[in-house]
Amino acid sequence: MYIPKSPFIVCFNITSQCNLNCSHCVSEAKQQGSSISIEKTISVINEANSMGVNMLVLGGGEPLLHNNFFGICEYILSTGMKLSFVTNGTLVSNYKNEFARIVKYKNSLYVGISLDGHTPELHGYFRPKETFWPAVEAIELLTYFGIKVYVLCVLNKSNINIIREYLEFLSKYNIFSVRIIPLMPKGRAKKYVNEMLSPHEIYSFIDNILDLSDTLKINVGLHYPWEFLFIPLEKRQPSPCEAGYLRLWINSSGDIFPCSYMEDIPIGNIYCDSISDVWNNSPMLKALRNPKLLKGTCCNCQYRDYCRGGCRGLAYFLEGDYLCSDPYCPIVVKNKNLQT
Repeated sequence: MYIPKSPFIVCFNITSQCNLNCSHCVSEAKQQGSSISIEKTISVINEANSMGVNMLVLGGGEPLLHNNFFGICEYILSTGMKLSFVTNGTLVSNYKNEFARIVKYKNSLYVGISLDGHTPELHGYFRPKETFWPAVEAIELLTYFGIKVYVLCVLNKSNINIIREYLEFLSKYNIFSVRIIPLMPKGRAKKYVNEMLSPHEIYSFIDNILDLSDTLKINVGLHYPWEFLFIPLEKRQPSPCEAGYLRLWINSSGDIFPCSYMEDIPIGNIYCDSISDVWNNSPMLKALRNPKLLKGTCCNCQYRDYCRGGCRGLAYFLEGDYLCSDPYCPIVVKNKNLQT
């Protein structure tokens, strides 16, 4: 079984502190959160670089609230690794000089801005609606600097039917891509289970979004490893789940885990384990990398090696077993319907 010598991407939540209190926050970030020390952060960066990690993704909380945020950014970029970070956008305009200082690294820098709709009311369904225009201004400022901006949208019942208008709005800005993330009943979002989309709503959405992406010439990234099933055969590309295979996560407590949806089953901690040792020796990661261990419909599926069982986080979160079949996969849903 092939084991990559390092994760391609390490997602590193350097703080749990946030200036907002969004009702669907899976991290349950708050204003009085804690941050990883600069010494430990540098240590993680150095180890990731020595392992050959391609990109570090800084998150939170709101990463701009870390006292050494821009120093951390410069240090990462100086190593030759790529850097991405995800922000709610509300603080970006406060740091024009700092962004101007790191713009020399713009070819290796990506910034994600959270925007859930094309109006303050739609964006404000889960977030404070007054954060809409500051987020849009952040997009304008960063694209002005030539920094690659991607916009993150949490997909739910409130915005699924306005995606055309949303993408048309974003097409006015010189953004790099749009990334659609499903609402997950985790953290403060647990109380919004009824806002999650059904499998069939998602299938209709994928058909629609693929057409809109082509029409509007905007790059849209989805979160579903089985989305290739909706693409003509001649254009299909494998899109496997990245958990434990291409990606590793570290939260603001230092816990290491394969996926942000598996935060309650850590496989190590940066204060007592090396990332390299966890990557190479974790029994959980070894299981995730072996598609032969997948259960249910995946056991005999011809696409098993294409998607590696779909989203392992969804399987764990909704079925309680990270080796179960992805309950949103169209093949799994079809088989379940045939059995009832």
